[in-house]
Amino acid sequence: MLAGGSAELGDVDYIRVAREFGRLLAKEGWVLRTGGGNGACIMGAASDGALEAGGRVEGVILQKFWSVRHRGLHSMKAYTTFALRKAALFRGASAAVIFPGGYGTLDELGDLLTLRQTGLIGLPVVVVNTRGFFRGLLDWDRRAERDGFLYGGRLFHVASTPREAIRRLRSLLR
Repeated sequence: MLAGGSAELGDVDYIRVAREFGRLLAKEGWVLRTGGGNGACIMGAASDGALEAGGRVEGVILQKFWSVRHRGLHSMKAYTTFALRKAALFRGASAAVIFPGGYGTLDELGDLLTLRQTGLIGLPVVVVNTRGFFRGLLDWDRRAERDGFLYGGRLFHVASTPREAIRRLRSLLR
């Protein structure tokens, strides 16, 4: 499962990294499940990269955004609420990979980490820290643990590049 921004981006670094990740994921033979976004956004770029490499891509989208869905995916399911969509994204996933994004991405990451901390899921989470995007989250995580709000250590892994993210996933999914 991949979470990341759905906004059209002018910054080619984010797009390049997401597309590379999609290609590498497909080469591993893994299925990519995204929020179904299309175009020059994180989800669209990762999907395009996976498709270019012959991979399978599944979309899970809000009904409200059906008209802007990626039309080249192997499957696409629409849901009427964010809660139903998130449940479908998480269901059956082997791991979650989080790319830079906005409030929707933050919401999905928050849910994943809450479910992990409470022991409701064991899904490994890898955050791809493109251009230091998640630096603030990493600082907050250290502070929250130091001040006693978090326990048991960090609930996610950090990768700086798509290749590093794939290496982490390989080790976590053994």
